[in-house]
Amino acid sequence: MEKSLAPSATNLETVETSASDPKTKVYLALLSVQIFFGIHYFAAKEVLKEIPAPTWASLRVTLGAIVMLLLVLPRAKKSFPRSLKDFGLIFIYAVFGVAINQICFTEGLARTIPIHSSIINTVIPITTLLFAILLKKEKFSSAKALSIIVSLTGVLYLLQIDKFSLSSEYIFGDLLTLTNALSFSFFLVISKEIVMRYDPFVITAILLACGSTVITGYGSSSLLVFEPSKVSSYVWAWGAFIVIFPTVLAYFFNYWALKRVESSFVAFFIYIQPPIAATLSVIFRGEELTLRMVISAILIFIGSLLSVRARRLD
Repeated sequence: MEKSLAPSATNLETVETSASDPKTKVYLALLSVQIFFGIHYFAAKEVLKEIPAPTWASLRVTLGAIVMLLLVLPRAKKSFPRSLKDFGLIFIYAVFGVAINQICFTEGLARTIPIHSSIINTVIPITTLLFAILLKKEKFSSAKALSIIVSLTGVLYLLQIDKFSLSSEYIFGDLLTLTNALSFSFFLVISKEIVMRYDPFVITAILLACGSTVITGYGSSSLLVFEPSKVSSYVWAWGAFIVIFPTVLAYFFNYWALKRVESSFVAFFIYIQPPIAATLSVIFRGEELTLRMVISAILIFIGSLLSVRARRLD
């Protein structure tokens, strides 16, 4: 989350301080994020073949935090939050936006398939709207309520609510993935104000660092018995990709874009992920794209379109 493996702090300084970036750069940044995430579903599934989910969740976030902190050190004095209150808030936000989010995503993906995971995560714009209304950050309207109902119907249909059974093959993984989406949506709503006040690259590094402490505690028993030498170079290559692209660069590009366009516009790009994840899964994993998956994705997408229209009418 690119011609070098990570951007230099100097280059990022130039990008971030340019207040009049053309929208083309924002589009390219957001498109890159979704391509990284779209590939990530397949990549993470490959990694989880050899590395246990708790171990990989810990490694991914911790390594991502280390890379980010190394990149922000040259600018730390002028960019790091100076308020203990802000640090405390950032830690709380990291619990939802990094720790719970990544634990549930990784554990969920280990128990479901990439296509399911990518479709469920497209509900994030709608669940973000839901939390914004519940926390009185946005006004309630019948149009917004309809958009939420339509999208959540799509998720429930994917979860086979019409013939619900706890013994269903992917149900536990899908529910964990939904928890990941809900946690991240809640994070987006409660963290917006503080994220906007700080350098996006620095705040990303701090969030990952705080989140890594929680995730490492969660995965400690798995880490103690982990033997890196038994992991193939193929899996480590995918692991490196995940740390650099869908972690470090994706987190930064998202925050960079969030400072330049509305959050609803940033969130809408998430619909690029399922086609990428589905294509890779069908070609390389032999998974089947079912009618239920397609109908679920369409319902969630229609719900998001309705939410955009509802917001414009406010």
